[in-house]
Amino acid sequence: MQAEVITIGDELLLGQTIDTNSAWMGEHLALSGITVKRIVSIADDAAEIVSALDDALTRSDLVLVTGGLGPTRDDITKAVLAEYFKTPLIMNEDVLRNITEWFNGKGLTMLEVNRQQARMPAACEVLDNPQGTAQGMWFNVPDSNRVVVSMPGVPYEMKGIMREQVIPRLQDRRVLPILCHRTILTQGIGESYLSELVKDWEEGLADKGVSIAYLPATGQVRVRLSAVGEKARECVDQEVGVFQTMAGNWVISDNDETLAFALGRELQTQGLTCATAESCTGGAIAGSLTSQAGSSAYFLGSVVAYSNEVKSQVLGVNQEDLKKMGPVSDTVVRQMAEGVRRLTGADYAIATTGIAGPDGGTESVPVGTVWVSIASSNQTWSKCLQLGQHRGRNISRAVSEAQAWLFRILRQDKSLR
Repeated sequence: MQAEVITIGDELLLGQTIDTNSAWMGEHLALSGITVKRIVSIADDAAEIVSALDDALTRSDLVLVTGGLGPTRDDITKAVLAEYFKTPLIMNEDVLRNITEWFNGKGLTMLEVNRQQARMPAACEVLDNPQGTAQGMWFNVPDSNRVVVSMPGVPYEMKGIMREQVIPRLQDRRVLPILCHRTILTQGIGESYLSELVKDWEEGLADKGVSIAYLPATGQVRVRLSAVGEKARECVDQEVGVFQTMAGNWVISDNDETLAFALGRELQTQGLTCATAESCTGGAIAGSLTSQAGSSAYFLGSVVAYSNEVKSQVLGVNQEDLKKMGPVSDTVVRQMAEGVRRLTGADYAIATTGIAGPDGGTESVPVGTVWVSIASSNQTWSKCLQLGQHRGRNISRAVSEAQAWLFRILRQDKSLR
């Protein structure tokens, strides 16, 4: 089955809202064996919506539409779809009751524009939205096996409708292929170097019915292996094992996990804790770790030591070392890591200090210089990263390098115990 996604909203075209819906739908449809072939963003304009639908239905079995279902005058999608499928809008009493209960449950007054949201195209199957007032709509295209599904643009509302109703309906009504994906997270090696490392193996994948995709990000590359058929899982699992052997220590995880999740899982599995002392990363490492559910089991706390005063007064960094060596130095970052470990009682501590940019560098310490240190009860490590000129990428890269380094230390220490 081939699908297309149409996202509707002037705010998408103006850059005021980033379209995350399409990426999420593409990922979750792929897991069900449905391939998204095209994604289009269009304005809140009736002619554009009709044109996009006409175009998509010439190619695809499934067209997913998000946006334009709210209560305001610029939300025209439902009316356009009713006209497109030549069906009237009628008051749906079940939907009206659900919307009324939604407002009553929140102690809010329901306005007439909210009541009008219960007017639904007569030809559609209503997809309930318990998280909002805009309902989803399922249209079977006459004289074909094609389907158009319209959903709210609010991401959590769309995701709920997709998970609970759209994907199960597609699975029940259509025979979908058995599709298997596994994604391997690597860190510290560029996409081209990684591909060169495994090129002989990669060239033979197609003959085994396995496809590969490289998904690079700052400091990381995810490698996705996919196969279709009854033996898809077996084929993919086997090739994941081969890749892990070839890529060795560059591999962080083979379960489509984030780096922060993998590090947290390793800490929790070993019954260990960590803390951070951050200067140039400004708490980004701590933020990344605590974004994971259950992180209180292994993350104790953080000190954002941006100023020299905080470095010395809170973390115990020697003031003479700050003056003599400078805050961006091996000596200082080691003391930061040891200081926050001592302060929190953590088993391991991460510290960063550097010049993220775009200015502030000197000839001896240029922009992009970042020192990272990790301290344990019996050893302190440190290293210097020479990154680039872009502040955001420098911070992201430092976060990635620090987390991956601690992950590898934990894995190595575990193997020695």
